Amino acid sequence: MRALAVVTSSLFDQIEDHNKHLICIDNLEIPLAFIEGSFPEFNEESEQYANSVLVKKTSFSLNYRDLGVIENAWQKLKSAEIDTFYPIGSDFAGHVIAIGKNVSSLSVGDLVIGNCFYPEPENGAMPGIPSNHASKEYEIYHYGKLIKVPPYLSGVEAGALGIGTQTANAMVRKANIKKGDNVLVTSVTSNTSYFLLNALWNLECNVYGLSYSGKNTETVREHFPFIKEIFSVNEKNIPNTILFDAVLDSFSDTYLEYLIPNLNLNARYLTCGIFNQSLDKIKNVKPTNLTLLIANLMMRNISFIGNCLGTTDDLVTGLEFYKTKKLLVDSVFTDENSLSDFVTKSYNLDSDKFGKVIYEYSKIEEEAEV
Repeated sequence: MRALAVVTSSLFDQIEDHNKHLICIDNLEIPLAFIEGSFPEFNEESEQYANSVLVKKTSFSLNYRDLGVIENAWQKLKSAEIDTFYPIGSDFAGHVIAIGKNVSSLSVGDLVIGNCFYPEPENGAMPGIPSNHASKEYEIYHYGKLIKVPPYLSGVEAGALGIGTQTANAMVRKANIKKGDNVLVTSVTSNTSYFLLNALWNLECNVYGLSYSGKNTETVREHFPFIKEIFSVNEKNIPNTILFDAVLDSFSDTYLEYLIPNLNLNARYLTCGIFNQSLDKIKNVKPTNLTLLIANLMMRNISFIGNCLGTTDDLVTGLEFYKTKKLLVDSVFTDENSLSDFVTKSYNLDSDKFGKVIYEYSKIEEEAEV
């Protein structure tokens, strides 16, 4: 069973170059590698697995949140005296190959992705992301943490859209966008923003974008022709005549203070993440005058809304979008490609990457016995 993992240095040295990569996170070089792990035990008749499902992955992708998982795993593994590893990944697609005796909502052969409903539990399952180890080729899940993939999506592209779709549609729902509202999407070239723009596609509002550097914005405008204008933080070119009624922001520690003067009365500011997630970035972050920040929000009656993931309905609604539109996929990698190429493409923010980067597991003729 294959998996992409953070590995100890001693194990890294034993793996061929094609299947390993040193990822740089601030001042750290962290060893990643494809490893062979043990096939999970799964007894379809036992009480232990009565509500569980065994899934064979067809694809997975790396998200920004995985960088934090990678760093935290390395902090625990770097001093280990044995060869060991920590599988990573949070978005995946796969086929059900076995089900527990209480499972009736899924069948063997179903193509599924993770259901990251939050914050309330559903179907006896805990809320949140189903796994931090989603690159594992075989993995056991509670049936309530999975949802069937509609037939208009493939097993490759489905491995890149779960978390982004669920998060984006939750944010747009909470933003309570009205006809004619001015809506700003920050970090407009990021993957999260692509999902946000998909969710805004058919709403009767004025959509604007904001990029920090201003790079690659023309490509975004070509794909999302409804965007009225894309502004740049570096160019400081947001007109004083435009005030935003809703802001959908992936990195609030980058944009919130900067955008306050451009927010309308009673605006809604929604965010799903922060940029400074690594320990080094957190240590060196510029202090914020919290009193002034809150005072500015109060003077405009601005609602600041933090968003973590979304509901099952948000995910189902978001998947319906792909009946008529295609997922933005930059590239698909397989075991014929080097791991370094996949990881570099996934996280190289300075490249011409446009869309999700996906790893597809090649089919193996003889599957392991369950």
